[in-house]
Amino acid sequence: MKIKSLFIYTIFGLAIAGCDILDHLDREVETDFSKEQVFNSYGTMRDFGIGVYSHLPHGFDRFNGGMLAAATDEAVHSGSNNTIQRFTNASWGPYDNPDDQWNNLYSGIRKANMFLENTVDFEDVLVRDTVTTDGQQQYLVQTNHIRWLRAETLFLKAYFYFELSKRYGGVPIIDRILSPDEDLNFTRSTYDDTIDHILFLIDESIDDMRTTWVGFEGNNWTGRATQGAARALKARVLLYAASPLNNTGNDQNKWLAAAEAAHDVITMEEYSLVENYRDLFRSFQNNEIILARQYAPNNAFERTVYPVGFEGAVGGTNPSQNLVDAYETINGLPIDEDPAFDPQNPYAERDPRLGMTIILNNSEYKGRQVEIWNGGMDGPGASRATRTGYYLKKYADENLDLRQNTTSTHSWILLRYAEVLLNYAEAMNEVYGPDDNGGLSLTAREALNMVRSRPGVEMPGVKTGSQSEFRERVRNERKVELAFEEHRFWDARRWLLGPEILGSPVYGVEITANSDHTFSYHYPSLPVEGQRIFHDRMYLYPIPQAEISKTGGLIEQNSGW
Repeated sequence: MKIKSLFIYTIFGLAIAGCDILDHLDREVETDFSKEQVFNSYGTMRDFGIGVYSHLPHGFDRFNGGMLAAATDEAVHSGSNNTIQRFTNASWGPYDNPDDQWNNLYSGIRKANMFLENTVDFEDVLVRDTVTTDGQQQYLVQTNHIRWLRAETLFLKAYFYFELSKRYGGVPIIDRILSPDEDLNFTRSTYDDTIDHILFLIDESIDDMRTTWVGFEGNNWTGRATQGAARALKARVLLYAASPLNNTGNDQNKWLAAAEAAHDVITMEEYSLVENYRDLFRSFQNNEIILARQYAPNNAFERTVYPVGFEGAVGGTNPSQNLVDAYETINGLPIDEDPAFDPQNPYAERDPRLGMTIILNNSEYKGRQVEIWNGGMDGPGASRATRTGYYLKKYADENLDLRQNTTSTHSWILLRYAEVLLNYAEAMNEVYGPDDNGGLSLTAREALNMVRSRPGVEMPGVKTGSQSEFRERVRNERKVELAFEEHRFWDARRWLLGPEILGSPVYGVEITANSDHTFSYHYPSLPVEGQRIFHDRMYLYPIPQAEISKTGGLIEQNSGW
């Protein structure tokens, strides 16, 4: 019997193109490779399993040079007709969605199902020479690796279903390979049933996963999921399920489950906050990163975020004044509550993460001062210059020379410890308020302040008293700490704050250079983008119309689409 294409991947994966939409509901198609050829040896079996990782989310400039942050109040895109702007002007729907992940995620689920179904008897398949000592050792190594991969594949399926659920709500659950002539008579599971299935997959995976891949075969397998990744994903899944979008009755048990799941990661004592927030996003392996996706060396991201005065930069994601204003003063106060804040010296005495995340006017970058003022080499008047008065620093390798086309590796962080602490703080506050630990090891306030007090940041602890005030501080901390990591776009939805975060005007700053080498900062009343649109139906993506048609309408469309 022939099977779907034999995909042999490195851990970083190759892109898959040209698959029929029907294939993405787990249907087999014929190729020149048989199941026996793929799943009869350790090498091809292992590589097929590793290939499932290629369907994990991409980050960086995946929207034609734009980031998802530019669809939120975090940023705008410097171009006028970028793909990401279709989210902000509402020119998207069931026929054309800039972030339609249905096909990619179901393709990943299909490959996961194929791997799991065809490696059930892997121990028998891998039996070769188990008489000699070397043969016995090789058999042990190979069977352990496939056993780990099977557990990782369960985790990956859970991740794919979660990515589907946060976009579309409840989705069809397909956990077997479909034959070519099988009817597509699938209906959508409810959201709660989808979440239950995700949690089942995670729980099934944990015991057979490694706690770390550090040191395994010379660190050649970094980027692989671990028990910590499974627990961190579980905490995120439960947080989304407890949030207002999906928990209309504000069931406190759902918040408690989210808090306890995050606490399970914390008590592993496998992770910690790194000392250098700036370098965290230029690393692939440290004690804070739980799971990340690494890319082959390139400089595409730098071309889209370097200030345009550097040769080779083409413009891209521009951080907003909205985001800049969210960074507190070093006194731990919002800028509108601190009398020491000077809007004409706006970047002094601010949360250090501001300068680690965003390139600010007259700051040093790549060996010179960045000139974002009117007439400056990076400011208004230059081609593709920032529209907001800011450029993005986070993730970028400052040391590349675009003229020489130098490159470096990049890591898109999927799960990290700071998010776990923030998830815990949010969930605990909803159940117990800021200062009751409920019998667990940390209060919400303690978890939040751990993030704020990391070495190199060392922001004062939050002293806000009430549950509602603390909720706002947690939300602002997520905006600052997790900026440009594709959380804000989804936080807005799960908090039911679409109009405020996704439909609100986005502002910038105008800067004038004075004759005495100082600068004047002007905060225009007119926004950089003022006509952003968000409708209630947009809390969930529309199901692709092609999928509805191919099931004869059995898959129902989301409300409003």
